[in-house]
Parts: sequence; C-alpha cells; structure tokens
Amino acid sequence: MSDDKPKLERPIFETLTRLLDFIKPYRRRVSGVVFLMLITSSAQLLAPTLVRQAINRGMEQRDSSALMLYSGLFLGVTIVEVVGLRIQLFNMIWIGQNAIMSVREQLFHKYLDLDLAYYDRNRVGDLMARVTEDSNSLQNFITWAVVNTISNSFTLVGIIILMLVFDWSLALLTFTILPPMIVLTWWWRRQSAVRYRAVREAVGVVSATLQESLAGMRIVQAFVREFREQARFRDVTTNEITASLRADKLASIFLPGIDLISQIGIAIVIGVGGLRVLNGDLTTGTLVAFLMYLNMFFDPIRDLAMRLDQFQEAAAAGERILNVLDTQPSIVDRPDAVEMTRARGAVEMRNVTFRYESTGAGGNGSGQSGASDGAGDDVSEVGEPEDVLQDVDLVVEPEDVLQDVDLVVEPGQMVALVGHTGAGKSTLVRLLGRFYEPQVGQILLDGTDITTVTMQSLRDQMAWVPQDTGLFATTIRENLRYGRLDATDDEIEAAAKETGVHEFIAALPKGYDTDVEEGGSRLSTGQRQLISFTRALLADPVMIILDEATSSVDTVTELQMQAALGKLLRGRTSFVIAHRLSTIVRADQVVVMDHGRIIERGTHEDLLAAEGHYYHLYTTQLQGHLDE
Repeated sequence: MSDDKPKLERPIFETLTRLLDFIKPYRRRVSGVVFLMLITSSAQLLAPTLVRQAINRGMEQRDSSALMLYSGLFLGVTIVEVVGLRIQLFNMIWIGQNAIMSVREQLFHKYLDLDLAYYDRNRVGDLMARVTEDSNSLQNFITWAVVNTISNSFTLVGIIILMLVFDWSLALLTFTILPPMIVLTWWWRRQSAVRYRAVREAVGVVSATLQESLAGMRIVQAFVREFREQARFRDVTTNEITASLRADKLASIFLPGIDLISQIGIAIVIGVGGLRVLNGDLTTGTLVAFLMYLNMFFDPIRDLAMRLDQFQEAAAAGERILNVLDTQPSIVDRPDAVEMTRARGAVEMRNVTFRYESTGAGGNGSGQSGASDGAGDDVSEVGEPEDVLQDVDLVVEPEDVLQDVDLVVEPGQMVALVGHTGAGKSTLVRLLGRFYEPQVGQILLDGTDITTVTMQSLRDQMAWVPQDTGLFATTIRENLRYGRLDATDDEIEAAAKETGVHEFIAALPKGYDTDVEEGGSRLSTGQRQLISFTRALLADPVMIILDEATSSVDTVTELQMQAALGKLLRGRTSFVIAHRLSTIVRADQVVVMDHGRIIERGTHEDLLAAEGHYYHLYTTQLQGHLDE
C-alpha cells in the first residue's frame, strides 16, 4: 500500500462532487435553504424595478401616492430579503458544522481502521492537520460556497434577463466586458490550483513539526536543543508563509482585476445611458434601475470569483482528506474469516520471512525500520519537514527483517527473545497480532492460521505491555479498565492487589481516581509499568507480549515487578523481549536472534553450556544487567 503522494492530482470537480456527499444527510434542510435563497434572490431582483417605478411614476409625474406605494413596497421586499437571509445563514452554518463533524468522525474512524504500516509512512502531525485545518477549510466551503454559488447563479441569470428586458442594446453593450473577465478567471483558476495545494501541504508540515517537538520536549530540553527546534519551526512556518503569500499574490491580481473590469462596465453605462437620457431615448428611472442591476450583476460575479478561491482551497484540503478516506488497510479480515474462541496458546511460526514496504523520501522510512529494536522498535525516524513537498520519491529497496523463522511454543510457555538491536525481536511479536503480515510463511495459533480468523478475536487473545506503557491522560481507574471495559471497580481493585499496586494507588490523594496526566507523567516509570501489568492481567488474555517492559527500572522496583510478572504470566503463553537476566533465566525457551534469523534456542543453562552466540552475548552484555 502506498502513501498519499501519487494521488495528489484529482480533478477539482471530482473532489468537490465527492465533498458534497457529506451534506446528503441534510438534504431536507439544504432544500429549505435553497427555497429561502430563491425568495431572497427574487426580492433582491424586484427592488430595482420598484425604484424605477418610484422615479418614473412618482417623482417625474409628481404622484406622491405612487411614490409612497413603491417606497413601501421597496421597504417590504427589503425586510423579506433580510429575514430570509438571516434564516438562510443560520441553517447554512448548522449544515456546515454538522457536515464537518461527520468528516472528522469518518477521518478518525479511518485512522483507527488503518494498519500500522500506514503510520510508518505518514507523520502524525500531518494526519492531525487533516482533521483540524483541512476540515476547517471544508467547513467554509460547505457553509458558504455551495448555497451562495446557487444563489449567485440564480441572481445572475435573473439580472441578465431583466437587463435585456429593460434595454437590450445597453445590456449587450455591457456584456462586452465579459470576455476579458472570463479570460482573467480562467487564468486565475489554473494558477491557483497548484498554489493552494502547496499551502495545504505546508500547513500539514507545520502541524507535524509542532507535534513532534511537543511530544519530544523532554529530549529537546535534556539535550538543550531548543534553538535547533526553534530554527526548524521557523523554517517550516516560513515555508507556509511563502506558500500562502504566493497564493494570495494571485488573489491580489485577480480580485482588483475583476473590480477594474466591472467599473469600466459601469462607466460605459453611465456615459452611453446618460446621453440617451439627455436625448430623451431613455427614462431616468430606467437608467437608475439599470445601474442598480449592473451593480448587482457584478456582485454575484465578484462573489463567484471569491468562491473560486474557496473552491480551490477546499479542493486542496478535500483532496488530502479524501486520500485518507480512500486508503484501504493492507491487512483486513478475509471474507470467510471466523471468530476465534478462547485459545490454549500454542504458537507456531513456519518459514516466516518479512520485510517492510519500500518508502519514498516523504514517508517515515519504514523500509529501514528493522534497524532498531528498542522502544518504538521497527519504526524509523520521520523524514525532514520539507520532504512532504518534494515531487520525486527516492525509492528505498526493502531488506528482509525476518528470514526463514521457524518457532514452536507450547501453551503456557515463556519465550525470551534476545539479540542485538535490530535483530527483529519486536517485529516477530507484532506479526503475532497481525499488525503486519509476512510476505512468506505461516503463523498458527492452536494449529489455526491466524489469517483465517477475525483480527478482533485474534487480538482478544493477547495483551501487550510495551516499554512506554501507553497510559492515557485520564484516571488510573480508566487506564486499568482499558484492559476490560466491562470490569467492575471491585474487579479492578482485585487485579491491582494481585500485582501489588493497590497500596501505592490507595495512598494517592484521589486513589484510583487520580489523573495520571499525559503518558502517565505523574507516576514513576515503575509505577506506570506496574499499572500496565495490571491492565493486562485484567484483560485475562491467553497470550502476553512484553516488549522490553522491565528494562527501565531500579533494583527494588524490579523485584516488585518480577513478583507481578509471576502472577501475570502464570498459565499463559508469553513472549518477552528483555535485556535483564532476571527475566531471561525464568524462560522456558530463550530464542537468540541475529539479523532476522533465529540462530540459537534453548534454556538459559543449555545455551550457556553451548558457549555459542548467547554465551558471548551474556558475557559481554547481559551480565551488566544482573541486579539480583
């Protein structure tokens, strides 16, 4: 599955037509708005005719009754126009707000549906910008552009008809200014499409850079790199300003150009029409009404021109949103997939070979992601901000991260995965949950190919305890309940007592209702990991995956965690990626990996006795982690 960049050339009308689908659920209210629009536009078209009658029949014939009649009618249609416009505007805003809520919900649902490979290639900040900035651009389009375009088109046709009825020769003379106006509009549309797309991309880069800097603020300050982040943010904001100014430069030419052409048309009518009034060929009221229609004639043209500006911005934003919504996850349930009942926990990998997809300069570089195996293993660093705007992708040939892996694990066994960084340990366990799929080979759970069961029922068999713990900015109780949403408070406390975290939670001022803040920042590393253990225990899984979950704690906390681990892993199949000897020696199997291959396996004692790769790894690295 490729990322968004090859899809950036959708026809603008295809994009805008697709965007209109978001207002289909509100078609009745849209119909009501269009009906009000017809009423207000009709009142607006009637006003100059009433002024004409007030001048010709009232002023010139000195008929005060006629003057008062047409003045009153003029006031009446104005009130109708104002009231109708007010109701129309409220409903347009209501439709826009609800449509954009639907857009954001669909985007978020799609983000939840997409597999991890998509996030390897796309920056989180840019994906966030599509929910915020891009959807705001769509809101302006839906709220104002759609109905106003219909209204302006109706008004424009009515004005043309009335101008021809009033004085066809003067109307045809006025229409001579349309060709240069059409040429100017055509030129602007071609130029602005590219520039507004660049603006949306630049906005996405700013959001991505901001998100990365804020998320990594501890690292930024720890390395005293504030100046570097400030310079980087200044560069991307400068790029955004440059792109915006290039788009605005077009508008600064286009809109004054439209105004100049319209004023030339008015000058022609005043000159020619004035001479005809002096010669008695045209009444004053007709000339005044004609000038009012002419001024109204340019208003919808000017507004339509401004709507084109919104169309281009909405098309660029909509294109980015539709690219996400049209993306299909590469890992989906097969049509004949069945629900998996509770498994025993027997795992078998047969001849498994896996490589990450190739990527271009604009992605996150997942093709190289097998190069690391620590926290955030198998996800490479994101590209530089300006990469998003590059037109040419640099293809990175993928390498096999896992090669011909064969592994058999009996129910309830504990498997310790060891090896140098980049050996493929985290990749191996992620394949178990079908977060990625091997290009070659087969993975079985209780003898059943995991591709033949639904992903939800497969992942329900597992609980994951990552190194970063994955706590949310909510209470301890809600973080624990994330393991099993229907868990009662008593069940939550029982699980906490079993893992030994109840005492420290109860000692907090608000107990289980303490807000841990983002990432669990109010808690120590050990406390966060113990809560993560408790959450996994509450889920009551068949299989436990621990991805370096015990690698960042002190000796005392390590002892407490080992006790909690004993209860968590009891009777469950487990895969543990760890560097600590205290975790490894308890394993039923120690699987040694190197460059994506299993090169040794056995118990801790057997592998030491063999004096092979594990022995050398133990003597050079693992003994440094001995903490008992």
